[in-house]
Amino acid sequence: MLKALSIAGQVLRLWWREFFSLTVFNIAWLALQIPIVTGPPATAAMYVIARRVVDDEFVEFRHGWGALREMFFPAWKWGAINLLIIITVVGNLWLYQAATGFGWTILRLVWGTIGLAWFAISFFYWPFWLAQKDRSLRTTLRNGFLFLAKRPGFAITLVLISAVIIVVSVLVTVPLATVLMAWLALIGILAVDDELKRMR
Repeated sequence: MLKALSIAGQVLRLWWREFFSLTVFNIAWLALQIPIVTGPPATAAMYVIARRVVDDEFVEFRHGWGALREMFFPAWKWGAINLLIIITVVGNLWLYQAATGFGWTILRLVWGTIGLAWFAISFFYWPFWLAQKDRSLRTTLRNGFLFLAKRPGFAITLVLISAVIIVVSVLVTVPLATVLMAWLALIGILAVDDELKRMR
C-alpha cells in the first residue's frame, strides 16, 4: 500500500516536471481516440513517451509521432485480443443477466473476476512489453500474470488508484483531456520498474 502511494507521488512529480509536453501528448492521445483506428497505437505511444520521461530523456513531438508509427501494428494486435476478451466477458454478463440461481451467480462472479484480472493485466502490458527483449504476446502476458501473482496487493492498489483516476476524469472531463493517459502510463512504467529492480 505504502509503495503504491509512493509510486503515485513519483507520478505527480514527473508529471509536474514535464507538465507542458505531457499535457500536449495527452490531448493528442484523446484526439486520436476519435478515429478509432489510431486509438490503440496512441495508447501504446503514450507508454513510450512515459518511458522516456521516467528515464529523464528529452521528449518532443517527433518522439510521439515516431512511437505512434512504431507501435501501430503491435498495438492493434493487442487491441484485437482486448476487444475479443471484452466482448466475451460483457456479452456473457449481458446475455444472461436475467438468469437466476446459485449457479448463474457463480458464473457471473467468474466472468467478473476474469474481466477485472484482464483489466489489471492490460494495465501493465505495455510497460512489460517495452522492458523486454522478447516482445512476444506470450512473454508479456506471462510477466503480467506473474507480477499480479507475486505482488497482488501492490498491483491491485495501483489498479484501484488508476480506476479512481479514470472515473474522476470521465465525470469531470478536464482531467480526461489533460492528464488521464499520461498519469496511467507513468503509473504502469514506474510499477514495472519497481518490480524489475526487485528481481535483479
